[in-house]
Amino acid sequence: MNLPVYPHASIANLSSLALALGMSLNELHELAAKSDDYYFLTKKIEKPDGSLRLTYDVRPILKTVHSKISEVFLKKVDYPRFLQGSIKKRDYISDAKQHVSSKMLISEDISNFFPSISKKVVHEVWVGVFGFSNEVADLLAELVTYQGYVVQGSKTSSYICNLILWKREAELVSKLEAKGFTYTRYVDDVTVSTKRIVSKAEKSEIINSIYSLFRSVGAKPNRKKHKVMPRNNRQEVHGVNVNKTTPTMPKKARDQIRAAVHQCELAFGDDPTTSEYQSAYNSAMGRINTMGRMHAKEAKDLKARLTAVNPITRDCN
Repeated sequence: MNLPVYPHASIANLSSLALALGMSLNELHELAAKSDDYYFLTKKIEKPDGSLRLTYDVRPILKTVHSKISEVFLKKVDYPRFLQGSIKKRDYISDAKQHVSSKMLISEDISNFFPSISKKVVHEVWVGVFGFSNEVADLLAELVTYQGYVVQGSKTSSYICNLILWKREAELVSKLEAKGFTYTRYVDDVTVSTKRIVSKAEKSEIINSIYSLFRSVGAKPNRKKHKVMPRNNRQEVHGVNVNKTTPTMPKKARDQIRAAVHQCELAFGDDPTTSEYQSAYNSAMGRINTMGRMHAKEAKDLKARLTAVNPITRDCN
């Protein structure tokens, strides 16, 4: 039923958890007791709506354990296909592919998603998805939250975000699929599409169901980003056009990549040994590789041009 599945044995006590994380029980208790002290703010960015996006990092002593939690538990989960963010071999383009050539597309966004997720909700994930005991779930929830909430920037946060709606989301997806709709979520972006005609009442019902889903974990919809895109309008998912049978990159974005290649060709004639040129070259190549997933021939031609002005390593002798 579209549920995320953890295919390994559950953990019943803290001694077993400590063993799984490669530390002593005392070390585990001490780390949990001081976990908030190891988080620190790295970025504060003002978003278009005036609110702030706060990004955190953690000190090595906790980052090592976060890496272990990710490797031992979170990356072992079999994530359903409707989840597309921060999962190996899935990204915004694979998300967009699921919504091509639709008659109607709905796009919703969760407002301030990460800091909306409380320690209580995270606790429910460890119990519900992983089958861990309450004491194990409580300690893990303490380790992966800061001051009682999930923060953006931690190695575990995106995985946790994928799982917090686990049972409720799976139920909604199954209901929508039975009616001919496709539902996906890319971290905090939800997209629903269908290849059939949809009544106004159905659209309202779907939107209300999505908003109820958000509210079930204390999150709110970002109504400013709400979109309903009919077939005769431009339909896009994460800035990728999906009106046709395959995703396409907007012409403006392709023109910008072409301009970046041209700038590299000009800069190569000046000094192709500088770190600035290397950075510009690498950036352009990365953008070409992304283009290639949607426009193979155009990207191939641009890559040939860029490869011809490959950076030159300065001779230090």
